[in-house]
Amino acid sequence: MGRLETADKQSVHIVENEIQASIDQIFSRLERLEILSSKEPPNKRQNARLRVDQLKYDVQHLQTALRNFQHRRHAREQQERQREELLSRTFTTNVSQARGEGRPALDR
Repeated sequence: MGRLETADKQSVHIVENEIQASIDQIFSRLERLEILSSKEPPNKRQNARLRVDQLKYDVQHLQTALRNFQHRRHAREQQERQREELLSRTFTTNVSQARGEGRPALDR
């Protein structure tokens, strides 16, 4: 996750995909661990399941952190697009709009 915070705009998607792939791999391995924990002897089974559940909980927090980062990045990119759009827009005065100036030729 630290690499994600310091990645430049071009590589942020690659880092996000790598993190998501790692999280998916961990989830699949946790499913296997869950199956193996059910095969433990009864006196060790509850402790094994508890440890697997704790790992699942931790990985879900990582998943949530990644989604929050992506959401913030998308919001920031949208704000930048809107800012650029506003800066490139040409504005006219109300008087010139009332006279029909500043409107495209098709509207006249």
